[in-house]
Amino acid sequence: MRFVKFTLIGLVGITLAFFSLGFFHPSFSYQNQVEVNASVEESFKVFTDESLASEWLVGYIGKEVLSGKELVVGSRFLMQFEQDGEQFEFTEELIEYKKNEKFVFEIETDFFKGTVGIYFEGNEKKTTIKAFTSSEGNNVFYSSMFYLLKSAFQQQAQVNYDLLKDLIEKQ
Repeated sequence: MRFVKFTLIGLVGITLAFFSLGFFHPSFSYQNQVEVNASVEESFKVFTDESLASEWLVGYIGKEVLSGKELVVGSRFLMQFEQDGEQFEFTEELIEYKKNEKFVFEIETDFFKGTVGIYFEGNEKKTTIKAFTSSEGNNVFYSSMFYLLKSAFQQQAQVNYDLLKDLIEKQ
């Protein structure tokens, strides 16, 4: 009986510790960066070219226009991805845009919401692309889970930006 009692106490403790992560850390942020051997103009052009998106966004299937037009602030899109045989979607809304400088959008899913800002700096020969991502789970469970997975999200984003770098440099 003692074993069951201590096991239950342990499970309750682990569960409370897990949920406390989401309570104390409801949101998280991370940053990615790549240096590209190409002009800011060429880098931005490849980044915003819808026909090339599947070459650098892992699992990208496509997007559906919900409202607005391409590269216009306020436009909303349903982004579609597939990973490990499972499809998932999220809504993306462009909230800031300046050609060759910045592309900022909000993401919303059933599990989390967030903001991604992508900034382009450089000259005719070299571009630095910086991405700032902040997210928060839609409830304490998702906040806890995403906090634990933060490094995996950051690594996946870095893979995408490295693929973007390679694609830009091949153009």
